[in-house]
Amino acid sequence: MNKKGRGRFVLIVFAALIVFLAVFYFVANGKRRDEGLQKLSATEATVQRDLSINYPQTPKAVVRYYAELSQCMYDPSNSEEEVQEIAKQSRYLFDDELKAQQTDEQYLASLKTTIAAFLNDNRRIVSFTISPSSEVVYDTLDIGDVASLYCTYTMQKGPVSYSDPEHFLLRRDSEGRWKILGWQSSSAENGAVTGGDTGSSGGSGTSDGSGSSGSSGSSGSSGSSDGSGASGGSGSSGSGEAVIEKPTVEIPTVEIEIPGVKK
Repeated sequence: MNKKGRGRFVLIVFAALIVFLAVFYFVANGKRRDEGLQKLSATEATVQRDLSINYPQTPKAVVRYYAELSQCMYDPSNSEEEVQEIAKQSRYLFDDELKAQQTDEQYLASLKTTIAAFLNDNRRIVSFTISPSSEVVYDTLDIGDVASLYCTYTMQKGPVSYSDPEHFLLRRDSEGRWKILGWQSSSAENGAVTGGDTGSSGGSGTSDGSGSSGSSGSSGSSGSSDGSGASGGSGSSGSGEAVIEKPTVEIPTVEIEIPGVKK
């Protein structure tokens, strides 16, 4: 091989080496990025949403995000910080009237109590189904623009699975955002109202859709609606009895339950 041929051979080998190193670099960094994404838990992925700039636009989207938060609540691997973020995100979705039933601290304490009881009972939310958009009912009442729809939770306790449909009532706030005003179990009889999420707050709409907000606590005394009233009143918190002031709208007493948990 002459001098010119050797020079061309060295150049080809050098170019191939550069290509090899470039490919190796991008493959290695791609794997590291993938590993970083895999470390993001379901809870972390759910709570990282900035609701101040990315709030759900429709009643269905609000309930869907609340259901996603509810599904994350009972992950035993959640850190203290993640539980706090779940509580913060959940309350952001609540109507002011419902949210006023508890302070942030009371809500968080009740949430922790209910999560502990839920896990101790070997229960979890497997999945959920939201009403199709065509079945969301809108109305304008004295309390404002409202919307109602269903979220059906698929629950599991040990080897047993069952479904629990929850009827949500939302109200449009002054900024045009749909906020959760309350909810009730579809299995409630004679208009009896139950609040459904984590035992930290609850509420209901009435059977004719004219209801209003909910109460607070992880459990309370049962009550019924006459079909024209608003919603929940006072209950007891997850950590003990508490006196809760009723909101402006006149409301009956409600029974607060974990969604899907049968007593």
